[in-house]
Amino acid sequence: MNKITLNRIVKSEHDNTLKYIFKTEDNLIIEFSYINKNDGKNIICVPSQTMCNVGCKFCHTTDFIGKIKTRNLTVDEIVNSIEYIYQDLKLELKPKTLLISYMGCGEPIFNNEGVIGSMYKINKKYDVYTRFAIATSIPESQYIEFFKFTNEIDKLNLPVKLHLSLHYTMDQIRKQWMPRSMDIIESIAAVDFFKKKTGNPVEIHYALLEDVNDTEQDAILLTNLIKDKDFNVKFLFYNKKDSLEMEPSNKEKLKTFKRYFNKYSIEHEYYIPPGLDVGASCGQFLMDEYLINQ
Repeated sequence: MNKITLNRIVKSEHDNTLKYIFKTEDNLIIEFSYINKNDGKNIICVPSQTMCNVGCKFCHTTDFIGKIKTRNLTVDEIVNSIEYIYQDLKLELKPKTLLISYMGCGEPIFNNEGVIGSMYKINKKYDVYTRFAIATSIPESQYIEFFKFTNEIDKLNLPVKLHLSLHYTMDQIRKQWMPRSMDIIESIAAVDFFKKKTGNPVEIHYALLEDVNDTEQDAILLTNLIKDKDFNVKFLFYNKKDSLEMEPSNKEKLKTFKRYFNKYSIEHEYYIPPGLDVGASCGQFLMDEYLINQ
């Protein structure tokens, strides 16, 4: 199952994002995004699986668990799709840093073979400086696989930035929203091990939800969790979905976090993901394409 064919390309009306929609040999849809933020990088956001069955409550994919087949993508499916985009956009004529971001559909740690294998191939293939990023919630069942992933990244000396999808500061609330995730203290310890073992950077992802994880208590707890770590934090704009009555926090809530973060010189930013209208953000996809191919 290595051959992929292009279904269509969708352009965002809000920014420079392009969504490439491919079909696999077994008739499954996979989506890749090209993101150009005019920041000196060519960014290709890639999936690691055909769907995601981790079941995070806020994620758009969760609504379709059991309706769309979930399997790991092969090394060649990932690499061939990246190559198609690279050639289609003639990126060799724009020799900027190439960032391959495993933040599309799926949990990367479930697919160590496909993710690491494709990183290795891509790193060898292109002449431009290439680096990688993955976003993971570190499911509790994948604890050992995470350490295998870390050791392989270190052994192959791959430039991989690790993004921990944390989002909450108390385990009881995190388990309600991310039921398969590892406990918070263990998750922080795991990514700290990754940083020390590989020398690669770590970033904490935190999507602010109104009256759920945006209180002053959350700001204090998050600060205490990471104040002695060399991590930065990316506060994410929450992508609303119709099946969940939940609002993104207003930017005023950030001021409380900033006050505590500044005290300990914790680097942070507020990030509105590109391509919101074409499902290019974490946990989003163009559902109509999947329905057509059922």
